[in-house]
Amino acid sequence: MKNLKLGFSAFGLLVAALQGLPNILWALHPPVPDALEGNASSVPFIEYGEHILGVAIVILLLFLVNGRGKRKSIPPGVPAILCFAAIALYWACWALYYAGIQPNPVIYAMVLLPSAAFFFAGVAEKVYPISAVSAVFLVFHAMVALENFPLRGAA
Repeated sequence: MKNLKLGFSAFGLLVAALQGLPNILWALHPPVPDALEGNASSVPFIEYGEHILGVAIVILLLFLVNGRGKRKSIPPGVPAILCFAAIALYWACWALYYAGIQPNPVIYAMVLLPSAAFFFAGVAEKVYPISAVSAVFLVFHAMVALENFPLRGAA
């Protein structure tokens, strides 16, 4: 934690942009059918918490850096590869979604994969608050999904 400082992360910008692009497309041109239309929690704490945590992740990705050592645009190693793999799978889920394939497994993958990408981005840059906030974001994001897309067969 003592090595963290305010700065700009090109890697964080790349991760945030790649993860956000499908959401921007969805907001501007939603597919038909659109299972995610009206996807929100009826519990204000969960709804606002999810949005606040999402914004916090983007701010942390962009402006919190590890001041130790020389930074590369894209950190080397497995965590960065896992981050980009999660984003690629997320895009694949969006492709399925736009093709009208919108079952719960696709929806839940779209809930899990951004949090996984953010988590591994934090690990890759050694900025662990990003990973911690992404874990909490996943809980809130999953609670919204569970409310709107209940798991069948759960007792």
